[in-house]
Amino acid sequence: MTINIRWVLKNIPKQILILLLGTMVIGSFEGLVNGIVLGGFPGLVNANSGQLTRFLVMAAGLYFTTYTGLYFEQMLVNAAVKHLNIQLKATMLITSFQTGEQTSKGLNHITNDAGQIENRYFRVLSGITESSIAAVISTVFVLRVHWLMGLVFVAFSALSAIPMLLGKNRLAAIGKQWSQANDQTMQAGTDWLTGRRDIVQAAAQKTMFAPVRHALQHSERTFQRQGNLQWTIQYGALLTVILSLVGPWGIGFWLMTHGGYGITLGILLTLSLTANNAVQNIEAVMQQWGQLASTRELRNLPAQPQPFADTTTAVLPADQAAYALRQASLDYGPDHSILAPTTLTIPARAKVLITGPSGIGKTSVLNLLAGWQAPTSGQVLLAGQPAAPTAVAYVAQEPWLFAGTVRDNLTLHDAAVPDAAVRQALADVQLLTELGPDPLNRQINPDSSDVSGGQRQRLVIARALLQHKSVLLLDEITAGLDDENSRAIRELLYALPLTIIESAHHLDSDLLAKYGFTEYTLHDQRLEKVNAAPTVIQAVG
Repeated sequence: MTINIRWVLKNIPKQILILLLGTMVIGSFEGLVNGIVLGGFPGLVNANSGQLTRFLVMAAGLYFTTYTGLYFEQMLVNAAVKHLNIQLKATMLITSFQTGEQTSKGLNHITNDAGQIENRYFRVLSGITESSIAAVISTVFVLRVHWLMGLVFVAFSALSAIPMLLGKNRLAAIGKQWSQANDQTMQAGTDWLTGRRDIVQAAAQKTMFAPVRHALQHSERTFQRQGNLQWTIQYGALLTVILSLVGPWGIGFWLMTHGGYGITLGILLTLSLTANNAVQNIEAVMQQWGQLASTRELRNLPAQPQPFADTTTAVLPADQAAYALRQASLDYGPDHSILAPTTLTIPARAKVLITGPSGIGKTSVLNLLAGWQAPTSGQVLLAGQPAAPTAVAYVAQEPWLFAGTVRDNLTLHDAAVPDAAVRQALADVQLLTELGPDPLNRQINPDSSDVSGGQRQRLVIARALLQHKSVLLLDEITAGLDDENSRAIRELLYALPLTIIESAHHLDSDLLAKYGFTEYTLHDQRLEKVNAAPTVIQAVG
């Protein structure tokens, strides 16, 4: 989708839009007030005190009305920009989420790109509208003073559009280059900050900061080029302004010397003072138009946000939660095959273990079963339908928590989930007493160590239990737990009448036998069945 004028008009409340246009009309007289007021001075030569008083009141009223209009115009612009920014950043975040964009790239959109769009599109559109209204009003005034010379002044003023027309495509291209360079800088900065432990351990600060510095230099050089080009275009426009003033004077002088059209020095002086306002506003429109062009690539979002999924989606019945892989394969390119074409059936409520060396692709297979990864070929069906993330509960090896209460983290801000259910889930993972006297309202900061790694993992497992899905996909879920908690959690999960597929390294053989696990090992891009009740499960890695 594209952020354009139609999108802007759609997302500004109509009342604000109408009031804004009205105040812009009032404020556009700022450039004419001096001409109107000062132009009345010659008529005051023989005025009496009453006339002088009325003139002062009129002048004060004009200035007050104009500047009050300008004040409310800016207040309304700020209100409109607020509405636009909320909608823009929400759209960017939703689009990044739905397209699976990298975190650093998505955050760059709402920090840098959104800031550029606000300053170089939303506010510039306001400036262009204001300047266009002022240019029209000033032009009408100029034509009423003397239609022929007014046309001459306006025609010469139009020359200032030429530099912008010549440079707008180049500006748009540099704007795209800057956005790409800034993405690289954000990624380099993210790598530098998130890798602190390993970088310090290897004493690699100097070598690791080198690409960060290079990315910074590249993005800032690109930004400098963008600014230089804008000023070059503006300089060309300023040169045409000289011509737009001197040219009409020359024509006016020639007509005066040839006695044409009743032109006098007074008319030329009046036109010069008032036409200058039209020139300045036309120049402002052209200058600001270039800033619009520089955001063209930024305003092209990768996709149209889709409506959020219905939170009341029916849960798949446990007795229907059967998987069917039909010649399903998964590749990450011609030289990186994870799973060769595979046909496999996993019955409902089955317990399956997937083993294999680290890095062989067990997590990728789980993502395939979860619907997060589409098969390269073939089909992955759950209950006869393509596997989808909303049909399963996936517990990842790296627990995800966010800033908020324990209840917020377990329910994902769903107020409809009763407290009793949340407490039961915490009790099931043995956290109800560990998290203090008021566990549901305990605050969690994901960037601090206020909860241990094992507690984080158990909170995520409790979240999965609250979702009441018929399929549990478990990826190394007890890597951060001690043996006692690990066994207790597994006993709890395995006893559930659900389809459970787990990727793990170290499992007790008695647990596998007790709950009737079938083991598959991922080897040479194939899921090879070991047995239904393995005696030893010990994968390499």
